Amino acid sequence: MKRSRALNALFPAVFLLVLLISSLVPLSSSQPKEVHVYYGYVPPSTDLPALDEMVMGNLVNFTPPPGVALLDITGFEDGTKIEIYDIVTGLMINATVLNAREKKYFYIPYGTYFKVVSTKRVGVLLTGGWGAYDSGWWFSGVATFYPTIEGGFRGKHYIFMPAPPTHQYLYTREMGHYNFFIYALEDVQWRLKDRTGKFDTTQSLKRGGFDYTIIQSRVNHMGVTSAAGYDSVFELETTGEVMVCSAAIGALIQVPALTGGFVGRQFWVPNHENWKEEGRAAVLIIIPLEPGEAEVLRADTRDVLARREFTADDVARMNYWFVNLGSGRFNLLIKSTGDITVLAAQTWQQVSEDHITDGIAVFGSRPNQEVRFFTPSSAVIFSTEDQEVVIDGMLRKMKRDEFTTVGSGVHSVKGTGHLIIQIISPGSGFQKWGHYLIETADVDASYPEVPELFEKGIPIIMYAGVAAIVIVAAIAVLFLRRRKKA
Repeated sequence: MKRSRALNALFPAVFLLVLLISSLVPLSSSQPKEVHVYYGYVPPSTDLPALDEMVMGNLVNFTPPPGVALLDITGFEDGTKIEIYDIVTGLMINATVLNAREKKYFYIPYGTYFKVVSTKRVGVLLTGGWGAYDSGWWFSGVATFYPTIEGGFRGKHYIFMPAPPTHQYLYTREMGHYNFFIYALEDVQWRLKDRTGKFDTTQSLKRGGFDYTIIQSRVNHMGVTSAAGYDSVFELETTGEVMVCSAAIGALIQVPALTGGFVGRQFWVPNHENWKEEGRAAVLIIIPLEPGEAEVLRADTRDVLARREFTADDVARMNYWFVNLGSGRFNLLIKSTGDITVLAAQTWQQVSEDHITDGIAVFGSRPNQEVRFFTPSSAVIFSTEDQEVVIDGMLRKMKRDEFTTVGSGVHSVKGTGHLIIQIISPGSGFQKWGHYLIETADVDASYPEVPELFEKGIPIIMYAGVAAIVIVAAIAVLFLRRRKKA
């Protein structure tokens, strides 16, 4: 009895001691394990207008508040936990759970440096500006590569929300620029379908062949579109390796190498600028990391458009090659005997590197890999982990989620860990801009070279099958809009 009373008397003290100890031990976080992290920055720009979007066959309208960009996140697998953080304040902006092929959008205020944390890979598209989704504007749309579900930009399986195309009204084919542009790295059969399954097409391509069309994204409210599909989420499956992108006008893309990452010797990119106005041109900025000869070729004919020899002095001085392609729809291959980086861009007012159009471009570097890039205005460098970083010859330490900025010009960056970099180009005042964000898996993906793509004599076939589907889809979309007004 005395023992029982003693234990009872001791219990409050033991309880308080356990409570004190537990308060000193961090509770398990409710945050998703940071398996996949996507960094981004929202530049101050013009406001998004009211927008229409086709969702599971229904036309949905919404009006973003002023001072925000749109962050669209698409799930690749069921049960994917998502959290979005302001990395300056550390505060959570939003959180959700996504299933495969499910998409949700979020508003991110101008000036926000943020990260998306997910338990599984997702597609993350960031867009902004009043003109990105304007279906009738000749300069609308966003150019970007679409990441694969496994990581990287070369593969056989993609789930994505298409970036907005240029002039998706398409009353004249000359003004339209496509948000689905597929390039075959080998003989393939490919199948593209939307989330409803009502739009479902199968085509084939020979190695080096390409095809294109306009598929559903968004339009300004009451805008007319000729886009195919009944939803803004699409899935592409192929029997062989392909690369897929949006080839909208006003491109600003740090081009991924065919062999993976953003430093390499083989590249493919479409650069379409056919608006005949003084000062407008499709251009490339090629920067060597090693001496060697670089060539720019037409992907369909293998004809050499430009050639340059980079010397050791060019590498030491961080010289770059500004390639003026002029006006036209260029489907390009770039090859080099030494490592290079490639920026595909377009100019306005004046054909020079100081007059690059509105946009952002997102890319990255692998651990202990130097990457060189050009920015017409500024760039943000995000550190994915605690590491040492050399920026333009200056050594510094950066912690995980820390970022720094650099000004215009050519820059050299190398870290002991992964770095994610976002180029910023205000152009004419950020009237439209956007890009898919990436994670380390997109930088680390590695593939063998494809020398056959650069050989002359390979039959290049572009099929017109999808174009016919676009016309049918346009009629269907117009019918749906009229029916809803009735």
